[in-house]
Amino acid sequence: MRSGKHDKVRNLPSMEEHAASVAQLYTKHTLNHKTKLGLACLAKLQPIFSKHAQKAKDKAAITAATASATMTAAAQASPQTMQDFHLPLDQQPVRVLSKLKAQDVPLTTLETTDHTWHAIVDDMAKFMYPSLNLEGHDLTNNLENVVKETNRLRWQRAPQFQNPVDATAVLHHQRLTDAEQHKLNFDHKLQVAEKMLRLAFVSPSGDVDEMEYDGATRRRKAQHHRTACQAMPSFYPLHDDNDENAAVVVSASITRTLPTRTKLKALQSQTSEAAKTLHYADKRHMLSKWSQLQVSRTHDVPRRTSPPPELSPRTLYFEACTDASLLPEPLLSRLTPDRALNLGHFGLGDTKTIVLAKSLAQLPNLFALDLTDNRLSHQGISSIVQHLRGRHELQAVNLSENELGDHGGCIRNVADFLAAVPHLTHLDLSHTNLTDAFDALAAAFAVHGHLVSVNLSNNDIGDVGGQLLGTTLAASTCAIRDLDLSWNHICQAGAIAIGRALHTNACVHTLNLSMNQFGDAGAHEIAAALLVNRTLQRLDLSRNNLTGSAAVTLSYCIRHNPTLQHLGLLHNAFGSTGTKALLRSVARGIACDVSLSHSQDTASIADAVFDPFFPAAQSPFELRLDTSPYDYVLACELVHAAVARRCELFDMTFTTLTPPDNRVGIVHDLDLIDDRLIERTSRRPFELHRRNSGILRVSARYIPWPIQESTDVTTNGLVNMIKVIKDRISTREMCAMLEVATSDMFLSMDRVGLFVEYLGGSMDVVDIVARILHCVVDGTQLLSFVLENLTSREQNRLMASHGVVVLQFNPFNPTGKWSLDLSDPIHRKLALWFSMINRDEAITSQRLVHQRGNTSQRGTFANFRNERFNGTTFEWTDRFFDMLPRKGMLEFDYVSTTRPEDGNETAQKSHVMSEAEVNELLETIGAELWTEYVPQHKRLDLKRQVVLLQHGLSGVYVTVDHVRMLMQYFPKSTDNLRLKAVLAAHRSIVDMEHFDLVYEKLVPNDRKAMFTILGYMNTLNPLHVDMDYELAMHHVDHRALVKTLVEMIAADPLDLIKLDDESIQDGWSIYSMFSPSSLPTTGRMGFRYITRANKVGNELFESRRNTFHAFLFAGRLRQDTPPPHDNSL
Repeated sequence: MRSGKHDKVRNLPSMEEHAASVAQLYTKHTLNHKTKLGLACLAKLQPIFSKHAQKAKDKAAITAATASATMTAAAQASPQTMQDFHLPLDQQPVRVLSKLKAQDVPLTTLETTDHTWHAIVDDMAKFMYPSLNLEGHDLTNNLENVVKETNRLRWQRAPQFQNPVDATAVLHHQRLTDAEQHKLNFDHKLQVAEKMLRLAFVSPSGDVDEMEYDGATRRRKAQHHRTACQAMPSFYPLHDDNDENAAVVVSASITRTLPTRTKLKALQSQTSEAAKTLHYADKRHMLSKWSQLQVSRTHDVPRRTSPPPELSPRTLYFEACTDASLLPEPLLSRLTPDRALNLGHFGLGDTKTIVLAKSLAQLPNLFALDLTDNRLSHQGISSIVQHLRGRHELQAVNLSENELGDHGGCIRNVADFLAAVPHLTHLDLSHTNLTDAFDALAAAFAVHGHLVSVNLSNNDIGDVGGQLLGTTLAASTCAIRDLDLSWNHICQAGAIAIGRALHTNACVHTLNLSMNQFGDAGAHEIAAALLVNRTLQRLDLSRNNLTGSAAVTLSYCIRHNPTLQHLGLLHNAFGSTGTKALLRSVARGIACDVSLSHSQDTASIADAVFDPFFPAAQSPFELRLDTSPYDYVLACELVHAAVARRCELFDMTFTTLTPPDNRVGIVHDLDLIDDRLIERTSRRPFELHRRNSGILRVSARYIPWPIQESTDVTTNGLVNMIKVIKDRISTREMCAMLEVATSDMFLSMDRVGLFVEYLGGSMDVVDIVARILHCVVDGTQLLSFVLENLTSREQNRLMASHGVVVLQFNPFNPTGKWSLDLSDPIHRKLALWFSMINRDEAITSQRLVHQRGNTSQRGTFANFRNERFNGTTFEWTDRFFDMLPRKGMLEFDYVSTTRPEDGNETAQKSHVMSEAEVNELLETIGAELWTEYVPQHKRLDLKRQVVLLQHGLSGVYVTVDHVRMLMQYFPKSTDNLRLKAVLAAHRSIVDMEHFDLVYEKLVPNDRKAMFTILGYMNTLNPLHVDMDYELAMHHVDHRALVKTLVEMIAADPLDLIKLDDESIQDGWSIYSMFSPSSLPTTGRMGFRYITRANKVGNELFESRRNTFHAFLFAGRLRQDTPPPHDNSL
């Protein structure tokens, strides 16, 4: 008998009796191990079996040892006990079997959602060693049945509830889905059916060590099960498998009505062994069981998923079309793999779009929708946006080319739609006839945190809309990065509002304001924003009726903006000044790519535009720095021009204004010292700021620029500028832009070559070279450049199309007779060149005045002679460039006064050519020896050759003998070619004391013209003055010549000045002109100088030594011995 915790089974019947009663009352429930559920359970029990097998072996060893000791004691005490041990196994007493624990052994407990399963092994020995199952059976005919009957694993199960406190929790707990609840109810019905169809029994108690339940746990489970049983119908037979005190509960009577019988029959068919095996053989049922098991164990709530719609979006669309009597079209098939629905240009109309909107509301994962050009009105658009509200995955919507108009309700719907789709990034409302009544939409733009691209182009939002969008862009919550407002009739007020918003906006990267016609005022404000905005990368202001003043402002602001990458300025009337300012900014190497076109402007418009390179043209200035961005830019450009020595500023004052009535405050006198503005009285620096509230008054005058390369131009910038020119469509426009771009540039030969390299395939090389020759600073390389890039025929064509002066000019050899048309930009640039060269040489002449006299025609050290503008004589000074006329003929003679003996840098680098080098030069320019007759077809070649000779003699020196040799290659009676050759060689002649040997080879008319062009004081040798003179006494150099000749006759009374008859009739007398004050200042004087006979050599030299200082090459004449006079040629 058992003791201790096994005392509770003392009153139980024997195992044989219990087995017999169970066989009568209960058909043992078997879980077939050949099904999938059985295999899964066995797999779970495998480690438990191994553990039990080890325990069984250990217990068997203990039992064997105990049995051996017991037998020994029994043999001594009672022989009958020994006989019991030798009986067969099935005949041994119960007390022996209870010691072995080999039958009805509970292995483990398996819990599912609705049951607790107890695995009971009938015979542990046969279960662990299957071969024992077959002993004593006939395996010949009925092997399958034998194996089935002898390999039984018995399962006991008890109901299990989700909530151990409340057995009715299954009916009230809402954590499961409807499908899971249905299965749980089904299991509950199975439990009830089992209670109805079985009589309860008390399973035999197993080994206490294997049942890991303490007393408290068993009592709680018993109480829980009783509570659950009380909730069941009273007429069901109930059994508590865990209640130790109640083995059988008497069932109440079952009402045998027809519906009850039907239900019982159905339940019986579902709870049979075959039905349960078939049911759980389906993997869906098995997996749901295990899923419910895991949920019930962890007490987790399954994730609720939205039930699928009853109908798919496609079916909804077809049914809606059927209801609306419309022919369905396969629209949803246009859905791309990236979940974008493209229905652009389908012409759907409002009716079909409204039908489609209902299905779009059910279409999952719609990322983009394109309804471009579908004949939609406010009704269709409203339906679409209303059905798409709340679609968090939607990123792009295109409603362009539909009729949105000014319908307030539709605009409000679109605004509400934006608020309901927080992840929308792209919205296209272009071509929707949107008007300025879209304040709700503008407000929605301002607060949408993900909307980065908005297209409102080709609408009619006007000035009011522009101001609304200005408020939108100024909002700190605005996230728009790409905004297209082109073709919207935004005028001045709207553009100003947008420009002011850009001062603080930090999100817009691309802004398109083209085709709005807002004029200069809006452009000035937008340009001012570029001074502070560091976010904007692309800006398009094309076709906005902008003029040169806007171009000047933009050109300054883009130079000070490092982030702007593209600026579109096509088809604006900038004119020459505005285009030049923008191209110059590009040439300075800015990072911005500028799209630019050029249109010719009238003289009146051009004069009204401020030119940073000729600021004196609009002087004086009165500038409001705080209210006008244009005035602020002008003030900055004026200071920059003064620092660069392109102008001189004077009469500068700054008057402060006190807001709000702008009362006049303190007046500050300003000066420009050491390249910065300072206050004249306090000597403190004065900074230009837009916040300076006041008026800056300043005047400017032109000063010639220093001859040097443009320091602000970079090679990369120059290439970018050439690309801007090359992007133009017509050759005519490219030529015009090239003229404008180079009108104020001074470049090295390497940079000039870039124009030919990049534009050679797009423009005629003649047009290119004609527009860049005047940019070359180093004149010594011009000849090689021309010959390298132009053939002889192209050179002739250049002279015929652009004038001889374009090919003739060389900054190192400017002497000659010139005629410039100021309406031609190239000729205007040449006039600028001459002013610069004249100033440079005039400074040198003033410095050397103690060595040589003032040989200028007007006594100002200027090298201009015989100037005429439109046929009227005038004096060319720097003030002429203050208001340089836009048109007119400027004619003048220029004589260079730079001499080798001056000792300047140019003279030191130059060398005297040898005869071989002169011959090589003649061969290079193609010169030939000519007689008096020249064929007509050869004259143009001769003109070209004399022009090339001017380039060939730049930067070198020759002798008189070389010049006389050169003259033989040009006929003296054809188009003044020999005179032109002499003029080309004048600056390069070293031994000017022998120049009389040169001009005596000229015909009388050419000789007279030479003295008129060059002047007597720049050509005469005082030792050889015997000739006829015809002088205009209003010229200072002519009076100086008369004075010098009078001094000669005063030194030698035998020398003679003989007046001609006309001068005698006018009352002139040489003997009354010994005093400088007695020289006439008007009229004409003609006379001949005659030197005393036989006065040569040292006598002549000494008698005229005191007059040498009045002539250009006086340094050559001051020698100890008189120079030789070679008449060999």
